[in-house]
Amino acid sequence: MNIKELNKRKVPIVRIDKSLNKYNNVVLFPEKLEKANEMLRKVGLPKQVLSR
Repeated sequence: MNIKELNKRKVPIVRIDKSLNKYNNVVLFPEKLEKANEMLRKVGLPKQVLSR
């Protein structure tokens, strides 16, 4: 595959690094997660708007 063929593609080619799997199921920012969960407990999720 040459550069011209790559540039014509609509969907980019992405390579995912397998070494990032060590971050699965790991909370990187526990303070922010707790703050977000507290806001959801107080305010709740937004209500869905029904379109007519």
